[in-house]
Amino acid sequence: MTIQELFIHNLKAYRKLYGISQTQLAGLCDSSTGYIGEIECGKYFPSVSMIERIAASLGIESWNLFKNEAVHPAGSGRSVKLAPTHKNEIIKKANAALSKILDGF
Repeated sequence: MTIQELFIHNLKAYRKLYGISQTQLAGLCDSSTGYIGEIECGKYFPSVSMIERIAASLGIESWNLFKNEAVHPAGSGRSVKLAPTHKNEIIKKANAALSKILDGF
């Protein structure tokens, strides 16, 4: 497997693991959905700064996108770290739900 193939494989695996669409990732990276798709198809390889933006958006270190190890989904017995964007989204939703509950008291 080439470095580009490994990067693409890991990018897709992390993106799917965290439930992030190409469109969402593009928004987080301040890029276009088309560009993310072209990266995942192997048409383009991102710059170092774009790799860092992608990794930051996924809540991982950039070197994880080049590791030759399996990315394990939740429930596989391995711990999974939530991406910061997902963590904040969950906190906002929990706070909103708690607010609704407390409004009834």
